[in-house]
Amino acid sequence: MVASADRRESFGVDSSLFHHRKSTKNTTGSNKQGKDGKQSSDVAVYTISVVGGYENQGFKRDDLMQSGDGDLAKPPLGNIMTDGDGDDDQTKGKFKMSPKEKWRILKNVSTISLAFMVQFTAFQGTANLQSSINAREGLGTVSLSAIYAALVLSCIFVPTFLIKRLTVKWTLCLSMLCYIPYIGAQFYPRFYTLVPAGVLVGLGAAPMWAAKATYLTQTGAVYAKLTDQQVDGIVVRFFGFFFLAWQTAELWGNLISSLVLSSGAHGGGSGDNSTMLSEEELRLCGSNFCVMGNHAIDNLERPPDSEIFEISTIYLTCIVLATIIIAVFLDPLSR
Repeated sequence: MVASADRRESFGVDSSLFHHRKSTKNTTGSNKQGKDGKQSSDVAVYTISVVGGYENQGFKRDDLMQSGDGDLAKPPLGNIMTDGDGDDDQTKGKFKMSPKEKWRILKNVSTISLAFMVQFTAFQGTANLQSSINAREGLGTVSLSAIYAALVLSCIFVPTFLIKRLTVKWTLCLSMLCYIPYIGAQFYPRFYTLVPAGVLVGLGAAPMWAAKATYLTQTGAVYAKLTDQQVDGIVVRFFGFFFLAWQTAELWGNLISSLVLSSGAHGGGSGDNSTMLSEEELRLCGSNFCVMGNHAIDNLERPPDSEIFEISTIYLTCIVLATIIIAVFLDPLSR
């Protein structure tokens, strides 16, 4: 900093912080003017010493790196990794990874998509039956309402808390296990079993979806670097593949329920698909139809417990299988 000696107080800095150092060039000029009898003002260089703060390593020991004309020399590059052509890999933003990493990322995307498909084959199949098999006093509908009410609250508080402590992979595993009590409650459906189990599903659903989105986004960004493509395009492609697999869960879940229910006595396996309805039963169709308390039509009765237990056992197996797929085959992001 260059300043006049009689104006150093105008900087608002204590004068003891200034270190006086006159340049040789200015001193010589002053002596010449003194010989001519003319008064001249000295111009001095002051350096302000600042204690603490951020130390910029780019100007470390800059007094030793001055070139001949007084300009600062460019600081050395240090130990920056360069390739054979001498180009800086950091400025290019490239990763030195094995080509197998691309296939590993695609394997992980397929793994998480398959696990969610198996998981929601069980959950969607169970949820679609609630208004039929648990229609008494609206138990099935209330349990579904409890799921999504808890999900709203869980979205605000749980995902960040859980992912920070368990990481993305194990958050997925724990959240998937939260679906087991709800399907297990189908063996003994009561308000005090089914509704709390639905609340647990809602609490686990939010961190599960947040962890899934985090995993696909992070792996998509790495894959884009490896393949030198746009990050947005790769992330959208990964999400598209995931939802392609996830949407098929609705198909598989309903297919399992249909096969089990139609093969039993409730499905009318006699081969005669015709149904003879009386005049009184026909009056309950159309605009007069009501699920609650409608005992006139046999098809609306609750299926036998054996069939419901068989469906629930299949769905419980799907939940356990989906959790094992994540725990065994999905690589953690920290790898």
